Amino acid sequence: MQRTRPSITELAFLVCGVLIVLVGWVADFLGLFEIASQPTGHGSSTTFPLRLFMTMFGVAFSTIGVGFENFPQILLGGDRAKRFIVALLFLADGSLHLYAFNDHLGDRFSAAFFAFFSAVQLAAAFVIPYTKYRLEALWLAITVFLILAYIATRTMAIWPIGFVEEVEPLGIVSKLVELVTVLVLVSLLQSDRASRRQPVPVASPSDR
Repeated sequence: MQRTRPSITELAFLVCGVLIVLVGWVADFLGLFEIASQPTGHGSSTTFPLRLFMTMFGVAFSTIGVGFENFPQILLGGDRAKRFIVALLFLADGSLHLYAFNDHLGDRFSAAFFAFFSAVQLAAAFVIPYTKYRLEALWLAITVFLILAYIATRTMAIWPIGFVEEVEPLGIVSKLVELVTVLVLVSLLQSDRASRRQPVPVASPSDR
């Protein structure tokens, strides 16, 4: 039976993982005010490795609590493991969007866009493995929208941005994470449909 709330161990590691991400983001944000560390465009070649490291470190730290508390259940329950994977992917992508927020401080619309979706994704990481509601279609819609928005803004000038965005390493990594998220979510939706199609066993007269 699926638990509707994380254990203390899971929650502690997940919160600490998010705090690691936030420490990296705050350091990156404060670096914008240092003349010597001002990034050019969407993050300089010197800031990208640190951004990626802090994201991976935060996600990896969160994974420890999930694995420690749920290792047997994850091995036995494929769908449960996939939900944890989606949650960790949302944590990673939300972290990358925090850095995208830093890169778009000069554009209010873009900054608000990344602030909103990073907050949604980080919050969803706490919800996805434990909610009793079937929200895979919602998570899939959000992820597909982010991929399409990236493709659109890199191929044409869309209002209210007004110019074609550059293709940068941070965005490429984010889209790779989102593509993996789509694959896992599609697999979850297929498993859900298959379980609904299974016939309900009818009790025999001897069992009544």
